[in-house]
Amino acid sequence: MSTDQNRGKSHGHVHAHNGITTCDKGHSHMHPGVSSPPISSGIFDQGQHYHEIFGRTTFDHRHYHHYRGTTGPAISVGGGYHTHYVRLRTSFDEGHDHEIEGFLEPTMN
Repeated sequence: MSTDQNRGKSHGHVHAHNGITTCDKGHSHMHPGVSSPPISSGIFDQGQHYHEIFGRTTFDHRHYHHYRGTTGPAISVGGGYHTHYVRLRTSFDEGHDHEIEGFLEPTMN
């Protein structure tokens, strides 16, 4: 298929992620976004995969933070769905950073 024929086709699944960072320096930020498509963990992992998440937090207290990290492996939640756990630190801006921790929105296996 040409690049134009591939446009809009699914090359795997993604997960929504959203939540609120830790409260540091008297405030927190939201971190809405969508993960990368799945990344294989390797040939011997029986199809196991992870995702990257990256983006920029909401603008609060006159600044925002960037974040980038990788999830853990897939965690089955039943019914053909799975999720991933992630824990990371945002960029250091305005004299502080924040932690992002939680689970991505479940999606079909």
